[in-house]
Amino acid sequence: MQSKRAIGAAGSAADNIGGIEPAAEAAAEAILQGVIDTLPVGVLIFQAGRDGIPVCLSSNATFESWARYPHNQVIGLGLPRIRLLNENPRIGVAVESLLQDPRGAKREIDWTVSESPRQRHLSAHISALPLTGDAPARVVIAVRDRTPEIQAERNLRQTMLNDALTGLPNRVLFIEQLEDALEGRLKSHLAVAVINVDRFKRVNENLGHIVGDELLAAMARRLLPCIRANDCLARLSGDEFAVLVKNIDAPEDTIRVVERIQSTLKSPFVITGGECFVSASVGIATTFSSRRYSEDLIRDADFALHTAKSRGRGGIAIYQSSAHSVARDMFRIEADLRKAIDRKELELAFQPYVNLAEGRLGGFEALARWNHPERGMISPSDFIPIAEDSGLIVPLGRWAIETACMQLADWRKRCPSAMDLNVGVNVSGLQLAQDDIVGAVEAALVASGLPGGALKVELTESAIVENPELARQIFTKLKQFDISIAMDDFGTGYSSLSYLQQLPIDVLKIDQSFIAGMMKSDDSHKIVTTIIALARNLGMTTVAEGVEEYSQAERLRALGCDSAQGFYFARPMAAKEAEAFINKGVCGPSGESGVEQSIDAQSIERAS
Repeated sequence: MQSKRAIGAAGSAADNIGGIEPAAEAAAEAILQGVIDTLPVGVLIFQAGRDGIPVCLSSNATFESWARYPHNQVIGLGLPRIRLLNENPRIGVAVESLLQDPRGAKREIDWTVSESPRQRHLSAHISALPLTGDAPARVVIAVRDRTPEIQAERNLRQTMLNDALTGLPNRVLFIEQLEDALEGRLKSHLAVAVINVDRFKRVNENLGHIVGDELLAAMARRLLPCIRANDCLARLSGDEFAVLVKNIDAPEDTIRVVERIQSTLKSPFVITGGECFVSASVGIATTFSSRRYSEDLIRDADFALHTAKSRGRGGIAIYQSSAHSVARDMFRIEADLRKAIDRKELELAFQPYVNLAEGRLGGFEALARWNHPERGMISPSDFIPIAEDSGLIVPLGRWAIETACMQLADWRKRCPSAMDLNVGVNVSGLQLAQDDIVGAVEAALVASGLPGGALKVELTESAIVENPELARQIFTKLKQFDISIAMDDFGTGYSSLSYLQQLPIDVLKIDQSFIAGMMKSDDSHKIVTTIIALARNLGMTTVAEGVEEYSQAERLRALGCDSAQGFYFARPMAAKEAEAFINKGVCGPSGESGVEQSIDAQSIERAS
């Protein structure tokens, strides 16, 4: 006997196919129904009932299973009574519309059905069957279960937006939440606090990356209770976390959250291998001071973090736009400095130093100057630190050595009185560590034709102490060229006096801070006296820096200081003015004549 499902599937097809026996027709319909039942989608066919409500003519086993109907129980039911389909009224509207006009467009409808303990996500493709003769219009619904697909998408999103190690939101999700918070807020303000674990690199180096990961996971668990219910804690990268603090009335509201975080970090973490103590530095940016875009807030918080870390471990800093303006200006200066050497914007100024006992010019210290095409003269105190930080100090140092040697060689050709002069060039600790100083000096001497004794290499005390063994090796090689080695700013660093014995140093330059106070402070006077005596006992000479008064020059001469430089003698001057200075000759504070009387005041003014 023909089944109801087969009747619905075949409809009046037998009336339009002549010569087919009923048994064969039933067999064909059974095969067709069997095929439909194996499809992984639910299939239903509807026809308009007497009251115009779509009535199910056929359904397959897949849909019956999803909707929990016994075999054949969907047949004859009106669409509004069929489970799953009646969850979305748009399906009934679409079917009725196509039954009235089979030439209408196909429809795609997605909907969700709540089923304990989960939701089922379905998608219906609704289209009219081709009309055959006088047969009534019919509509087929193909229902696809998108639940596995949706769940896979959610799992993928979960993987993409959450940190695998800590389970916290990652940078992408944090930015999404930050942007949502920025769009949703009205008059309230919010803040971003970026948290960086201090010296985390040492944990990885000493305990290994696995233990480092264990520590980060433990930190995430400990930080979560510190934030408020509506706030968001995320791991941005590596050892850097971030907190989104919403609905604040003042920047200080964020500090209270940060202080809770820092307080909870004071207790040791128990990890593989024992206990581990950590601290964290925090940078804060708020909508009170930053532009109201997510990327601006995170960038400004990062900038504040760098400020906090520069103050030491466990620091907190709130973003200040004025400080950032200075930093951006320094960044632009760095970009310009990279081009300055090639564009020949850099030049050397020369400050003389005077032999105090004989009252004669002994030589010059070469000092870099930058004549920026738009900013004018930029102070070395502004661009030298930038050159140090960016690594540009290496090519800048090479240029200074070469230029100073070439200039002294030119003076020696033009001025007979310049034959006994030498020139000092400052070398940074970074250049000492990264550059081939010996090769650079040798090349400069060869190019200029100067003997090694005409050049003096000056390094600060701190630069020498950073790597005394490297300094010893380089100084020993430089001494082979008969080059003088001077320790600059002596007395302001943290070196051991043993370095003076270990290193082939020729000159100690007494820092100007001691010279400035020696006439007023007994302590400064004693320090200067001690340095001069120390240098004499070790076979070194001394140069006093920053001499500005006749009384200072006279006292230094009486104490046995060999040479001095400073504004009292002359300010740093351009090469042409230095040449004029050489030709004039200089005498020091010896006897009745003194530098003050022997140097033309107008030439000093021009030199300044």
